[in-house]
Amino acid sequence: RCTERAASACDLVAMQVPLDRANALFVDEDFDGALAQYNAAVAAEPDSGEALAKRAACNLKLGRHRAAASDAAAAVALQPSARAHRWAGLAHFALQEWTAARSAFAAALLLSGGGGEAGGGAAELRRWVRKADAELAEAAAGVGSGATTSGASDPAPNPAAPPASAVAAEKPMAAAPPPPDVSKVRHEWYQTQSHVVVSVLARNVPPDAAAVSFADAAADVAIELGNDAGTYRLALSLFARVRPDGCSFRVMPAKLELKLEKLVPGKWERLEGDGTGGATAFNTAAASDTAPRTVYSGSRRDWDAIDREVTRAEEEEKPEGEEALNKLFQQIYGNASEETRRAMNKSFQTSGGTVLSTNWSEVKEKDYEKERTAPDGQEWKKWG
Repeated sequence: RCTERAASACDLVAMQVPLDRANALFVDEDFDGALAQYNAAVAAEPDSGEALAKRAACNLKLGRHRAAASDAAAAVALQPSARAHRWAGLAHFALQEWTAARSAFAAALLLSGGGGEAGGGAAELRRWVRKADAELAEAAAGVGSGATTSGASDPAPNPAAPPASAVAAEKPMAAAPPPPDVSKVRHEWYQTQSHVVVSVLARNVPPDAAAVSFADAAADVAIELGNDAGTYRLALSLFARVRPDGCSFRVMPAKLELKLEKLVPGKWERLEGDGTGGATAFNTAAASDTAPRTVYSGSRRDWDAIDREVTRAEEEEKPEGEEALNKLFQQIYGNASEETRRAMNKSFQTSGGTVLSTNWSEVKEKDYEKERTAPDGQEWKKWG
């Protein structure tokens, strides 16, 4: 139980545990689980700018753009950072709130100091500012079409005309972005060891306009594009089997993403098939009993033969002088019995390197330290 003195420390601990769990789930792309943990972290410490900013990022991944904008704004108020401003900008941009998005990206760029924080590099932020400027310019062109720009004085008000406020109220809102052309919607895919991810590249799809179903070796997608644009359908017969209960999808501003959990982890040769395909290990070539071992992709050199040739050349090489003598001693020692090795070690070490004998019967009884003699003009001395 926390005392009043340690209350703040306990609050930090209560926040950090779910925050660490949320971060791990976020990295694993379990965004629903991460959101639950971020909620717990924020509940434990409502004034944590870090927890709010990370929950904003999670809400963005889940397509909850209004919630992401709210969390990012709260994080900025508590702990301004380039990261939090960037999340706010992305959320407002997805909501087509161009002015707020541009302001947020500009603030992130200013706080990044040109180098940028993780997730908010200066070059990327400048691109987002340009995108927001382009959207603002397009919106201004649409609103301003038909307006006069002459420098003449304004005409006298017409008493019969309705009030300006009424005209403004009647002015239509900016047109919603048109639905994608069904003939131009395409899909692409990539895979990891455990999952296949399919992206259907259709922009501005309302979440309730997409219907997705999963089977053991199939996935079906139907998207109502609206405004008489028709229905996009994608029926995938998969290369291998998946776990339907481990599959999911989410609608994002620029695409609909399917995440399929492989029944057997490994690499698929292609996306579609009859469901009976097998998975192979990633980044490994099929084993061959006859193909020579290669080092670089595309090389056909027989490296085993090269190894054998080098070994043979080393064996045939004839050393000279001291090198030849050392090699002879190494061969003798390597092929000797245990008694011969003891004899060689004792005779060489106790004689100060002047004797090397292989006869253990002789060496074991001799004391080379007493018998050894020093070179002319020198004498042996014992130290210590």
